[in-house]
Amino acid sequence: MTTEPNPDRTPNPPVAPDADSTSATPRSHSAEARARRARSQARSARRSGHSDAERAWLLVGILCIALVIVATSAFERLTHQGEALPGVSLAGQDVSGKSTPELLDTARILIAQRSATGFAAIAGKNELTASPAALGATYDPEAAVSASREAGRSNPIGAILGTFMRRGHTKNISLPVSIDNAMLAGVLDGWQRSIGDGLVDGSLIFKGTEVIEVTPKSGTSIVRPEADDAMREAIINGDTRLVRLPVGETEPVINEAATRRAARKARALLASPVTLTIRDSTLKLDPSSVASALTVRPSGRELQLVVDPQALRTSIAQSLVPLETPPKEATFAVEGSKVKVIPSATGTVVDLVPAAKAMSGGSHNVDAPVGEVAPAHDTAWAEGLHINGLVSTYTTNHPCCMARVTNIHTGAAALNGAIVEPGATFSLNNHLGQRTLDKGYVVAPAIAADLSYEDAVGGGVSQLSTTLFNAVFFGGYQDVTHTVHSLYLSRYPLGREATLNYPSIDNRFKNDTKNGVLIITSFSSTSITVSLYGDNEGRTVRAEGPNIIETIPVVVEYTEDPTLPIGTEKELFAGHTGYVVENFRIIKYADGTEKRQRFRERYQMGKQKVARNLDPAATTTTAPLVPLL
Repeated sequence: MTTEPNPDRTPNPPVAPDADSTSATPRSHSAEARARRARSQARSARRSGHSDAERAWLLVGILCIALVIVATSAFERLTHQGEALPGVSLAGQDVSGKSTPELLDTARILIAQRSATGFAAIAGKNELTASPAALGATYDPEAAVSASREAGRSNPIGAILGTFMRRGHTKNISLPVSIDNAMLAGVLDGWQRSIGDGLVDGSLIFKGTEVIEVTPKSGTSIVRPEADDAMREAIINGDTRLVRLPVGETEPVINEAATRRAARKARALLASPVTLTIRDSTLKLDPSSVASALTVRPSGRELQLVVDPQALRTSIAQSLVPLETPPKEATFAVEGSKVKVIPSATGTVVDLVPAAKAMSGGSHNVDAPVGEVAPAHDTAWAEGLHINGLVSTYTTNHPCCMARVTNIHTGAAALNGAIVEPGATFSLNNHLGQRTLDKGYVVAPAIAADLSYEDAVGGGVSQLSTTLFNAVFFGGYQDVTHTVHSLYLSRYPLGREATLNYPSIDNRFKNDTKNGVLIITSFSSTSITVSLYGDNEGRTVRAEGPNIIETIPVVVEYTEDPTLPIGTEKELFAGHTGYVVENFRIIKYADGTEKRQRFRERYQMGKQKVARNLDPAATTTTAPLVPLL
């Protein structure tokens, strides 16, 4: 029986027998090989299955981590809307979580601090400093706020990663700053000139109307533009540490060509008069008047002619008198116990600034406008002081016609009309200044440190001080400091007076009301009066005392004087009894409350000094005189 071959079946290929096998067992060896292959394939399948699962789980883990990062970043942004993100600092100060108003406040504080801190540089052995403003640095607080808020937000990928990176590393924002290059260069120009060794800039010297050129010379100084770049970098980075500037051979900023150009302009300006038009008036300014106000200053690498308006005003002052009206200050007029305000008035002044600027540019036909000038104290100021009437007045007396009276009157004239604004402290020493001969004070007796009398310029003004003190006392104003005389003088109230010595002993009081105080003085040949006008808010004052707590008797001090007749004596200095005394001031306020103030003072005892001659032998001794107690 024959069997037909099946076309759908592929016959098994012949298997070569193993080298070690016998022909008797080929079928069994083939089966083992197939089994081994099957086991290997199963193991590979299992390994492949494990790898796929691991890759799947790894992918899931990465996605989870990414989701956490993104979610954390999103949460951070959501919770810090309108605020700086965590880990952000501005100019080294942590601003994490600060709102826009808080950021603005912080930026302004930091800018104020930065503006108050100068930048320091060293060039060779020379230390140099300049403020940020002088260097042309302008800081922008609004830009600082924007930069702080945008930190960590501008780049989406960077923002996500930055959420975690800022946890360990702060992101610092420098203060945004713009730099005026011309101002920076101007400072460096000045430094270059100030430390230059042998370096001479070109310049001009004016002798009358003659223009003299100063020849420029090269030397050793700051090297440019490297120094400019170093300073610019320090400003941008906010680095206030010492900036080292290179030093080497340097050419002058103003060279010979620039000097010649400026000289030509100056000579042209001074070649003929300048016509100055002021409203309907015309002044001809001769070249010498212009030359007296003419200077030059470096401007970049050129010399700029500058006509100083103030110097020009001084030069033509007499010509301006009929064209100007000085302002009138508001004043006060006293009528009995009442006070009225004399209104102020504005004045007129010729503004020479535009004319000086035009002349600096070489113009010979210039205009000067006339403007108004307000008084320093106008009517509104005077009325706002509410100086309505008499508050207190006090008079002290003195003998006529002594030198000290001249000083009392001179001081009183200087004090008359003084204004003490609400809350201000008045100093009699500051107001009168040092008493000098050129102010009209004369030499008169004053108490010396050893309690004797000595001649001093201004002696006697203590009586003016005492009179003022008592007016303040009874006006109910606050005593700040006063000092009684060392010795009691009977012309003054015991314990209620005030001496004066410049600058060591002052008489000061505070106007502790909401209204002004006007001090008015008047005097005769035998008296001085000080009156205070204003509104002391309804205070009334009464005095108690003086109460003498202690009396210190006079001690006589004898000195041997062989020039006196034997058995006689002569008083050299009258003694003064010493006292410890108290006075009280009781101030009653408008609401009925009272304040009781104690003034306790001590007067020294002044020894009575007597010269005598008791011993005939004393006429031949050469030993020094010895005080006898």
